[in-house]
Amino acid sequence: MLKKRLHIALSILLCCFAVAGSYAQVIVTIPAINITGQNDYTATGSNGTASLLALGGTIKIQSTTANFPATTTGTSAPLALNVVNPKVNSIAALNLLGSATEVILSQTPQAIFTAPVLTTGGALTVNYRIGIAGNAWLAGTYKTPVTFTNVSPATQDLSIVVPALLTLNTAVATPTTMSVNALSAFRTGGGVSATNTFDYFSTVPTDVSLNSTSSTFSFSTTQLFNSTPVVPAGKLTSLLSGAYAGSAINISTTAQAISASSSIPVVVTNKNSLSNTLSVSAADLKANFMQAGTYTLPIVYTIAKKSSAYPLTLASITTNSSVQLTVAKMSELTIPVSTVNLNFTTATAYNQGVTTAMPNPITVSATVPYGVTVKTSGNFISGANSIPASVMIVEGTATQTGITPIILSTTAQNLFSSADPVIDRAINLQFRVPNTQTTNLLNKPAGTYNATVTFTIVAP
Repeated sequence: MLKKRLHIALSILLCCFAVAGSYAQVIVTIPAINITGQNDYTATGSNGTASLLALGGTIKIQSTTANFPATTTGTSAPLALNVVNPKVNSIAALNLLGSATEVILSQTPQAIFTAPVLTTGGALTVNYRIGIAGNAWLAGTYKTPVTFTNVSPATQDLSIVVPALLTLNTAVATPTTMSVNALSAFRTGGGVSATNTFDYFSTVPTDVSLNSTSSTFSFSTTQLFNSTPVVPAGKLTSLLSGAYAGSAINISTTAQAISASSSIPVVVTNKNSLSNTLSVSAADLKANFMQAGTYTLPIVYTIAKKSSAYPLTLASITTNSSVQLTVAKMSELTIPVSTVNLNFTTATAYNQGVTTAMPNPITVSATVPYGVTVKTSGNFISGANSIPASVMIVEGTATQTGITPIILSTTAQNLFSSADPVIDRAINLQFRVPNTQTTNLLNKPAGTYNATVTFTIVAP
């Protein structure tokens, strides 16, 4: 008999230990698709055992804390209580959704079920609807104890798990095009630019960087060219727009941050939309992109989790594009003066000849190899009298190199040809009647003898 009583006493002790050690816990893991789609998520949790409820008896719920503190390292902000909306699902085998009340979780006890009749107790399940829209969901685990009335155990842990999410939504369009269709782009203003837009979903703070996979632009053209341009990638600059913009960078093969050093935070809707402007300045256009053709540079945007944020590791994402800068075939020649006078009013002029420089240079621009020709409309005419056009030589001034002296005729002749593309090249010219030609001016009636001289830029 002594052994039997000892056995019974020991059995009671073990039973009591099991009850004292019980503790319910509900973990709600939000699917990534609900966050990206901004759709509420409902999970059903087992919340212990409901007591027998008389008519009008209630099951109430409340949080014991003001919010859901994060339990994961690197997740700083707590989760608000009001994202959770509990509602009794069932007691035992009885579905109670039709008579249960959904509430917004708070620190105030609220009835989520009121018995319409005498209700037997049993296993309790609760639906937890997570309101997704209007919140910035930061990856991590958030937990708070909640207290029930008429439920055992009375205090239970409720955890919300937000998955680590980093996924591209809209990629950068490719190619990113820029066009130079006017010579003014090489001279003043901002040169040329284009804007990349892209967006991505994220539950982690992010850093955005940019690089090229090539150190130089590739070049192609259907136009005539003297040599293949070699343009460094760094002639393309980048500047992110908006509140998260970092400093402007020159593109290189090394990834450089274009977002602020404080990282881009997780935002409401969990979708970050970014705009990044790629530019080539007028000065760099003039120095590197004068040859007509298409210049192409591959670029890669990398979006990565902030290193100190939860979780420890998370794969980064990339969006690839290429920049195509197209320079059109263009040419221009400007003559700043319309009249040049050579005066033969002294014997010295006849003995030594006369040279007159154009007061301002001719200016030429071309985006393909080019030349300049000169011709006259005919002889120099004054009324019924004329002087042969061939008395006149057009040539460069003493400081001007690369010009072939030309004896004027009605046939266009090259002052020079096949010069490299250029913007606003100044060409200093002079007109000369040498003393060997002044005999053609003798015995001519006094007067002003005129001829039209035409300069033409030739850019095949």
